[in-house]
Amino acid sequence: MTFVVWWGAGLSTLLAVVKLWEIWRDRFQIEVGYNLTGSPEIGNDLFIRNLTTRPAILCYWELLFCSGLWPFRKYSEISSPGPDAYDLRIDAHSSVTLGFSGCEHFGWSEKALNGRKIYIRLHFAGRRPFLRKIYG
Repeated sequence: MTFVVWWGAGLSTLLAVVKLWEIWRDRFQIEVGYNLTGSPEIGNDLFIRNLTTRPAILCYWELLFCSGLWPFRKYSEISSPGPDAYDLRIDAHSSVTLGFSGCEHFGWSEKALNGRKIYIRLHFAGRRPFLRKIYG
């Protein structure tokens, strides 16, 4: 009788570990990379990578300057799609590029930042908006 009890406890523990590993493996993972240049003609590029096995829908984004320390942080907008925003599908294990050239180019030198940092706020369908630090 004790063998059956130990077998059941061991098997259920093993299945619980497998399920937790699957949840960890399939969690929502987004990475943000950048290629910043000093030339407005070439422009700055931000890469939003979907590292999960499912597609994600980017509903809206905001590029922000951030100054101050928590809880007194102040954000000022650099760029956003504004009223032209549309859903952007990011397939599994792929990325999209947001380009900022010409009049949308932003400075990232120490003088241009003036002690601030650059963040991006991403709004994905079915999730709360979240901030990711880009530079600074």
